Amino acid sequence: MNAIAPAAAPIRTLIVDDEAPARQWLRRLCSKAPDVQVVGECATAAEASRALRTTAIDLLLLDIQLGPHNGFQVLDGVACSAIPQLVFVTAHDQYAVRAFDRRAIDYLLKPVPEERFRESLERVRRHLRGGLVSEVQAAVREMIGPLERTLVAQRARRHIERLTAERDDAYRVIECKAIATLEAQGNYVQVLETSDPKPSIMRGTMQSICAVLDPETFVRVNRSVIVNLTFVDRIERDADSHLVFVMRDSGRRFNVGRAFHPHVAQLLKL
Repeated sequence: MNAIAPAAAPIRTLIVDDEAPARQWLRRLCSKAPDVQVVGECATAAEASRALRTTAIDLLLLDIQLGPHNGFQVLDGVACSAIPQLVFVTAHDQYAVRAFDRRAIDYLLKPVPEERFRESLERVRRHLRGGLVSEVQAAVREMIGPLERTLVAQRARRHIERLTAERDDAYRVIECKAIATLEAQGNYVQVLETSDPKPSIMRGTMQSICAVLDPETFVRVNRSVIVNLTFVDRIERDADSHLVFVMRDSGRRFNVGRAFHPHVAQLLKL
């Protein structure tokens, strides 16, 4: 009688992305690979860092932008030996991604095609079978610093002084310094100027717009609101000790979301 070969150990996978649709798509792709077992999903850098320390993980599918944080912060403080196979899943530009690709296991550009995902999994399998985990982990850590500095430098160069938004069937050029708040409205973003109560509308996501605004002036306080600190009158704490931004002229109040609280508190030294 022929001996039955033991089943290969599953590739225990953690999905980290702040967008639910992206996590769902990655989970669906993983479900089509019989040797891949999704052991968790995280929407924030803090959740992912905690999972890395408490859960046995072979593969980390990691987004670069995670709300107010980034994927690099997930790895901060994690021992090199504890870093699993790392695949970045990102919408970042090709320049930075190509630089990272020289040493990382793989990167995937959103939206991730199914065939491309299968190729990436096969690359992960080869590394796991070949016993190259330590070498790859060291290479990833080596590349994280330079890539993060590249991304920060690129972001600094992309800060804009004005943006274009639509109102009354016409496009308006708005000085960023005159903007009080930007607020998500479905597939659009509503722009409110401090001297004009009538809003303008622009296309785009909160993440993409926040990326081009000066982070010293504009702060994303939750998933739906970016505020200009110039026009914030005060920052209060509610009965549950949650931060609340109160605008100067309008008196409008914006609660800081739980996922954004650590970034806001660190930025403002609260």
